[in-house]
Formats: sequence, C-alpha cells, structure tokens
Amino acid sequence: MVRLYFNRTGRQPSTWLLDVPIFTVCPACGFVPHEARRYVGSRYGHVGGFTCGGCGARVTILDGDCRPPVRFVADVPGKPERSFVFEDVYRLNWADLTRAGALTRTALIPPDEKGYVDFGAALAAAQGEAAQLGVPVVPAPLPEGVSWVPEPLRAWLDALFTLDGPATR
Repeated sequence: MVRLYFNRTGRQPSTWLLDVPIFTVCPACGFVPHEARRYVGSRYGHVGGFTCGGCGARVTILDGDCRPPVRFVADVPGKPERSFVFEDVYRLNWADLTRAGALTRTALIPPDEKGYVDFGAALAAAQGEAAQLGVPVVPAPLPEGVSWVPEPLRAWLDALFTLDGPATR
C-alpha cells in the first residue's frame, strides 16, 4: 500500500509519503539489500538506520519529524558524507505529480487544501495513458547507486518515463 498526503497550506505545496515501502540503499557504495522497509514516519526526525553490508558505512534515514523530505545519509570515516532524497527517486513529489496530471489530463492532486492522493488511481491513469497511446512501457533509469525500487513504485516510474517520451530523455 502506498499512501500520499498533500498539503497546499504553508510556504510551498508538498506531498508526503505515508505507509510506503522504501528501499534501503547505501549512498556511499550503492549496496542495496533486496528487502524494503515500511516508512510510517519518524521519531524526532529519525526514521531508522542500518550498517551497509557492502562497505560497512553507517546509513541513517532521517526526515523532518514525519515530514518530507526523507534523506538517506551515509557516514564513512574519512570520506565526505553522501546522501539522497527518496521522494525524488520515486518521483512522487509535488512537481512530478503535477507533471503526471498534465500528461494524463487528470487532476491527480485533489483541489482541497490538504488530504490524500489516490496513488492507485494515479498509477492507473499513467498506465492507461501509455496504453491508449500504444507505446510500450520503457523501464525508467534509476539514479546512480539505486539498483531497484519496490513495486508498485517501479510501475509508477516506468509509466512516467514512458509518458515523458524520447524528447525528455
């Protein structure tokens, strides 16, 4: 299950991933164990962490105290800190949902001030638009160091990449 919360109030519209599978990846070496952990928020900004099975780095997963963005930070002694934001990897931030809505001619984010985005409907709209255009689904490239993304988020990335077309690749 993927739940997305949106909020138009405040300085900048944003989406938050709730109760979503997140991959665990080491930003230092790219090691990715093939199991996802469930993101259900944090405690004072600390989501969790793990020791990388590839390089031994201590990877910490942080958020803004149950608010986006969620960052993976790798600490390897003697090397610069490396990190990435997983909302950007999943393309479920405000800009990507707005772009997907334009591509599918569907309002994926409801007009209310805040509430939930129906991720299943958004995915179905993106996949339906690709099917209607008759274009084969093209696997989306993943950022450096990320070798897999859990389903159904992989299907979302592939559908968006397919809809973006060759002009934007």
